[in-house]
Amino acid sequence: MKFTKYAILPVSALLLMLGTTSCEKSKTAESPKAEIFQASYMDSSVNVSDDFYRYCVGNWLKKNEIPSSEEEWGSFQVLSEENKKLIRQILEETAKSDPKAGSNAQKIKDFYVSGMDSVALNKDGVKPLEPYFAQIAALKDKKEMLKLVGEWTGKGMGTIYSVDADQDMKKSTEVSAYYGQSGTTLPEKDYYFSTEEATKKIRAEYVTHISKVFQLLGDKADAAAKSAEVVLKIETDLAKGQMARVEMRDPKKLYNKMTYSDLNKLAPEVDWVAQAALATVPKTDSIIVSQPNYFKGLNEVLKTTSIEDWKTYLRWQLVAQNGKFLSDDFVKQFFSFNGTVLSGVKENKPRWERVMRMINSSLGEALGEIYVAKAFKPEAKERMVKLVSSLQGVFKERIQNLDWMSAETKKKAIVKLEKIMVKIGYPDKWRDYSKLEVGKNPYVINVINARGFEYRRRMNKIGKPVDRTEWGMSPQTINAYYNPSLNEIVFPAAILQPPFFDLNADDALVYGGIGAVIGHEMTHGFDDEGRKFDADGNLNDWWAKEDEEKFSKKANMVKEQFNAYTVIGDVHVNGELTLGENLADLGGIMIALDAFKRTEQGKKNEKIAGMTAEQRFFWAWANVWKSNCRDESMRVQIKTDPHSPNEWRSNGPVTNLPEFYKAFDIKESGKMFRPEDKRVKVW
Repeated sequence: MKFTKYAILPVSALLLMLGTTSCEKSKTAESPKAEIFQASYMDSSVNVSDDFYRYCVGNWLKKNEIPSSEEEWGSFQVLSEENKKLIRQILEETAKSDPKAGSNAQKIKDFYVSGMDSVALNKDGVKPLEPYFAQIAALKDKKEMLKLVGEWTGKGMGTIYSVDADQDMKKSTEVSAYYGQSGTTLPEKDYYFSTEEATKKIRAEYVTHISKVFQLLGDKADAAAKSAEVVLKIETDLAKGQMARVEMRDPKKLYNKMTYSDLNKLAPEVDWVAQAALATVPKTDSIIVSQPNYFKGLNEVLKTTSIEDWKTYLRWQLVAQNGKFLSDDFVKQFFSFNGTVLSGVKENKPRWERVMRMINSSLGEALGEIYVAKAFKPEAKERMVKLVSSLQGVFKERIQNLDWMSAETKKKAIVKLEKIMVKIGYPDKWRDYSKLEVGKNPYVINVINARGFEYRRRMNKIGKPVDRTEWGMSPQTINAYYNPSLNEIVFPAAILQPPFFDLNADDALVYGGIGAVIGHEMTHGFDDEGRKFDADGNLNDWWAKEDEEKFSKKANMVKEQFNAYTVIGDVHVNGELTLGENLADLGGIMIALDAFKRTEQGKKNEKIAGMTAEQRFFWAWANVWKSNCRDESMRVQIKTDPHSPNEWRSNGPVTNLPEFYKAFDIKESGKMFRPEDKRVKVW
């Protein structure tokens, strides 16, 4: 993977996805505009004491097969269907318009048109990348190779290391340069070393894939096969020094402040001051090295790998980063591995959707400004402000009443809670894309220019004050997140729709949906990662030691609970990797339920459509997580995703709530039953 902000700062999102997925062959076309509660989703043949998730949404799961172009199909994907229709409409209208040169509309138009021009793409083939291949071919030694690596990094095409700009975790008012691990293509370091048969098969398929790509570049089969083995060896050697995802969950381990002289001692094969200049990193007295052991390992790989092997590796990196933006033969080959082998997807998404995703990531706020004008209701923001205030008040009370936290830590926790910045809908200030060069270029060149623009935009922040108005997601993204260094929670416009939120729904459905999402993001500020940052966003030990120990005991119970859940065969949920999200799910639903019980509907708990108000609240929670997922995709998720699979996000947290047992009369003999001494209450 290319390590992005998640590898540097533990930004916690509801889901790590763009809300623009595709479906062409769903058995039922669920409309996000329908009333949230749907009794037809429920499966009354399932004993709620055995499986709450399938009791609530079992019929929906049976009737909604995964489309051939998808890894999974659920609430997020259904909502995305409506989103993508609107975004496609915006793109096609813009493509037919005659916008002013240099305007955002002109850039959106040219980006979309270049990506949709299949005739030009297939005619050009790999030709647009020829200048880059020529640079590789001309390399004579490692000094020249490292110079090229630095220049490519400055264009946003990182290879053997990553560099990014972000808040200094211990001085949250400033932006620092972060150097981190990179260089590998498979999703996680375990893919290079695991002896599991499924993973060994993926490695073998990966080598075949690389070989086929080299053949598309014009290499003969024998030479391509040898090159593939070279790439695998270099990536495996680089992976040896990488930090695993579980270890990266500890922000303290990621904060290693150094000078370039210190980095030179770790990896003396590279002149890091010269490398920084080539990579257009602004001059600075100190940098933060997220994974020092990786740079030690990188140094050894640089010492032992020949220039010819490095040239082979760089050819692979160039095409691996850009192949899906070339002609159809490259697109098909990359999809066959990344889509089918890794995730089990049988059919690629249509061209327009693939291009739309790239525009979303490259011109997200330019597109978002148009999206918000068409899709976002001001009333939604007003209701959200009230909901956040309600949950914040409830959370404050719950902190005050905790029996395991000391008075001093409670005071600091409440200060942090009250200082959380809330962003709803869209930014107050839109991003400036005036320096982004998009024109009538080959599609891949527009992509490379966009990457370079974003890289330089971030580099320009180093040494400057933090812009707290900036957003980390575009408004059209179906997601939400908490950023500990900004101490903020963010809810883009696109998530403020059913099944998460509906202005016309009763409070049970609102609090069980978006209310629990709000609580989820809020409690991220106090999970096993977020709690290490203070009210101003600084990495700081502000808890009393005894409170940390008590919290850790409770967190460990959550970890063990999720470790016990079996996903496929003998594959279990990784309770340590998913701990932060599981804690946030548990805290979110507890706080939302407490807040809901204070509403008029919550106080009366009367029945609607045969369900009590509390039952509807819990049903809304399960409905958010309804999803079918391919086994292949699930295996990748277990290794790489900090979120538990949706079934256990639904069933796991509720088994700790006494209100759940009462609402559905959960029997002690049922599979859902959890003994009282095993139930966890953190907040």
